[in-house]
Formats: sequence, C-alpha cells, structure tokens
Amino acid sequence: MSETRIFDKIDFGVLSDLLVQEDIRDINCLNHNEIWVTSNHHGHYRLTDRSIQETEINRIANQVANKMEKEFNPGSPCLEGDIHDADLDLRVSAIHEELSVSGVTLALRKVSRASMLSEDYLVESGFITRPALQFLIRCIRYRCNMIFVGETGSGKTEFLKFLATYIPVDQRIVTIEDSLEFNIKEIHPEASCSAFRVRPGFDYSAIIAMALRQNVNWILLQEARGKEVDDLLDAMSTGHTVLTTMHTRGADTVTTRIKQMMKNDAESMSSLEMRVYSLVDLVVHLKKETGKHGIVRSVDEIIEYLYDPKSRQCTQHVLYRARTGRLNRCSPELQRRLGMTETKEKKSCAE
Repeated sequence: MSETRIFDKIDFGVLSDLLVQEDIRDINCLNHNEIWVTSNHHGHYRLTDRSIQETEINRIANQVANKMEKEFNPGSPCLEGDIHDADLDLRVSAIHEELSVSGVTLALRKVSRASMLSEDYLVESGFITRPALQFLIRCIRYRCNMIFVGETGSGKTEFLKFLATYIPVDQRIVTIEDSLEFNIKEIHPEASCSAFRVRPGFDYSAIIAMALRQNVNWILLQEARGKEVDDLLDAMSTGHTVLTTMHTRGADTVTTRIKQMMKNDAESMSSLEMRVYSLVDLVVHLKKETGKHGIVRSVDEIIEYLYDPKSRQCTQHVLYRARTGRLNRCSPELQRRLGMTETKEKKSCAE
C-alpha cells in the first residue's frame, strides 16, 4: 500500500492531537465514553479533559477498517492490523459490540520507526551503566544469543532494536513479527535485512524454517510466546544468532516459561534446561517502576547462562545488577568468544 497522509483519510476526532504527541504511546477507547492513554513518562491514565461517544469510536473504527481494506461489522467483529503511512505507523485493534458487551472498543498503538534511544540517553537516564551497555554492544558484535525479559512496557523491544544497530553490516538479518515494530532498515540503513510478517497459514515456525534456508546470520523475533521457541533453539544450535523478547519475571523463570510455551511433555525439564543453558548466552531483565517523576525503565539484571557438559550442571552467573551498578567478570569461555585480551580479562569483561 502506497504511503498517504493518514489524517487526510481518517478523521480521528478527539484523538487526533493525541496521535501527534510524542510522549503518548497507546490510546484506548473503552466503554462509558472513557479515553485512556499510556505515556512513556507518566504511565497509564484516564483523560479527564475529554470523552468519546460510542458512535464516534465506531465511526473511527470503520474508517480505519476501510483504510486497511478490511470489514468491521457483526460478521467480522474483530479488527486487527497495522497502518503504515507518511504521517505515522499505527497498530490497531478494535472489537465490535457484537462481541463486546460494553460496546465498541478501540486500541491504537503508535510504532516508532526510528530508535528513540541513544547510548548517551540510556546512560544519563539511568537505564543502564556505560560499562554494562558497552559489554552488551560487544556481545552483539560477537554474536551472542540473548533473550530480553520483563513485563509489558518495560522497554524490551526498544532496547533490542537499539542493540541491533550494532550488528555488523556484513551479517544478514531476518526479522519476524506479527505487527511491524523493528523497522531495522529505518534505524540501521546499511544492514542486510529482510522483514517477515506472520500471517494465517504462515506462522512463526514456517518463517523460521524458511529463514534458515536464506543464508542468514541473525534471527530477530519480536516475541517468543509459543511453540516457535523450539525452532529458535534449533536455529541457535545450527549457528544462527537469535535475539528475542519474552514475558517472564526474570532469568530464573525463562526455562519454565519455555517449557510452558513448547507444550511438549516428551522433553524433560532437566533436558530442556541443559539445552537452553548451552545455547542461550545472556538473559537481560528489564523492569518498569513508577516514581515521583513518572515511569522509570531500566536494565535490572544481566545474567550469563552456563552449562558444564561434564557435570551436566546449569548455572546462572550474575554479570550486572542495577542496585549495585557493578559489572562482574564474565566466564572465561565468554571472554574468549568476545576476543578479550589477557590484560583486559584481569580488569573487566566490559572493557
């Protein structure tokens, strides 16, 4: 679909000015005329200076459906999709009153084309210390497998996108998403990247299998949440580097979460744990807190996964914790992979 100006095609009414406010990420129109927004700095809150009638929500939803060349009616009561436009990119979700007993609901998420992050911003905002950030950048350059975990809105995808800009330009990337958020070519124009989107009949597993035949070095998966995690582990085992996000509390629950997603009783928990710990290099745990100045996001922990094939032991090595700000030395094996000199090994794995 060619780019047009979205505001020429859709009248968003009382939502229009919200869509152009950089700080606002999500807009939700609910029952009882309520408008809720999610701000990058102030969190999720209800607007008290305006409301929206159900007829207005329905009108906007139908205009959005027309823009996406889809139907939104009792026969097609769920509207899901994206709008890519000259003005902005939107992820859209609407539920018709046929299904929603409280009336039509509409959710709009603004998707950033460019990375909103920079190295200086991440350090100065307290998101992460500079040594820890430089360590992660080095891990990207030396092709470490990473899983970014944390709750919704903790910044997993944005931080993954930022780190992806350090992937060397001579390495081929495939991104796999159900809604387009990575926009790697926008933030890393020199990258050799192909973007794939999940569709009915063309799921994550099918795309991963295809990607493995495309001579790729990197697989960037928007979110691991189903049986495709088994395919990701297989990809790691064949030398492909994987970056993905996952909804889980922290590094200590990753294996349990993977077991739940795979829904496969054939592989024992201990066997799966050994497989995960031998393939995944780092788990980066991000957290979101509400402080007196609004939402604060940060890297809470960086954990190295270690597997000893002789003893068959799986261990977690804490490389970084936000509460101390200290970056600990990584394992000798990871030091070798990262091309650390003996002198640097004595100082820190980050330098």
